[in-house]
Amino acid sequence: MMKKILFAMAGMAILLCVSCDSKQKPSPRKSVWGENVDTTTVAEVKLSGEKVLVPFKRMESGLAEVQVSLNGVPFNMWWDTGASVTCISLLELQKLAKEDKISLDDYKGPAFSTIADGSTTESAIFTIKEIYIQGQDNKYLILKDVDAMVSPSAKAPLLIGQNVISNLPKHSFNESTGVIEFEK
Repeated sequence: MMKKILFAMAGMAILLCVSCDSKQKPSPRKSVWGENVDTTTVAEVKLSGEKVLVPFKRMESGLAEVQVSLNGVPFNMWWDTGASVTCISLLELQKLAKEDKISLDDYKGPAFSTIADGSTTESAIFTIKEIYIQGQDNKYLILKDVDAMVSPSAKAPLLIGQNVISNLPKHSFNESTGVIEFEK
């Protein structure tokens, strides 16, 4: 299956989703919920309580980094209000495919995008079936069927773009407590 996904992407120039300082790299990605949490059985809701507090870490670039699960696989992603679309790298696409969490059925095809330098490029688009954002006190946010662009660079940061941010409940960053506060 991985060969099919790579073959489908081989002829495309894929958007390099870097809208900030490319010298800074995301924190190492690790499991954020431990071994005993099954995010695949969570009920489909946008906001699990009156208020969801999502921890974040402020990066040198000024972006916030949050821990999420894409189709049940944990990753750290940058919260980038300047990115119109959520972006993952080829490395994450390979990981999702290896774990049978994404397939060619999720491939939507190419799309044209304008990058920060003003040039236009063709990008591969895949549908992420579920983005799960863990909050404190067993509260969470879930988005379904989110399109994501794929970068061929394994070093490209993972970005949560406006196609996710604009669909979340009203929220604000509380810098003193290090949480994003989501409210109904």
